[in-house]
Amino acid sequence: MLILGWCGTFLYLANHAYISLVTSWRPKVYFSGNLFAATALTVQSVHLSSWQAAVINGFWMTVSTLLLIDVKIDSVKIRAKSYFSFSALMLLAASASFFLIEITTFYEVLGWSSAYFFCSSYFLFSAKIISSRAYLSCNVYAALALLPQLWLSANYPVLTLEVAWAIVSLIGIIKSYNEVHLID
Repeated sequence: MLILGWCGTFLYLANHAYISLVTSWRPKVYFSGNLFAATALTVQSVHLSSWQAAVINGFWMTVSTLLLIDVKIDSVKIRAKSYFSFSALMLLAASASFFLIEITTFYEVLGWSSAYFFCSSYFLFSAKIISSRAYLSCNVYAALALLPQLWLSANYPVLTLEVAWAIVSLIGIIKSYNEVHLID
């Protein structure tokens, strides 16, 4: 099971580097890579009872499958401004929970906020509602917010993935300021 988790991790990282660093990336390649990586990490995370990681990867697996079979998800009527307003409220609620609950429960809340950001930003990016820079920014937060919960559940393949994911996302954000990206 551990080998499956590490294979999913490396595939996700290669795929995320592909979209973050390659200007003319191909959607079918990207979504196929996400489908295989998400499947591997969903299985591994369910095995470890690492539920936030299982939900995130299960969602990515579903969206990737829908896009590969050409289901049109870009007809969703969500405005980027509404998404970011709601997301700001989510961040405030997660932050406030730090003062109201014990630390391990706070890590769970933080992990679920990560699941929200990973899933919603992936869906909205895939539906072409948010820009690649906004997507990568959401991914930096989501990756870092999930780390304490992954450490507690000993889900080391996904923990490693999230550290690298945050770094690659930051590089992609910096790079986006230096050149115009086709998906923006």
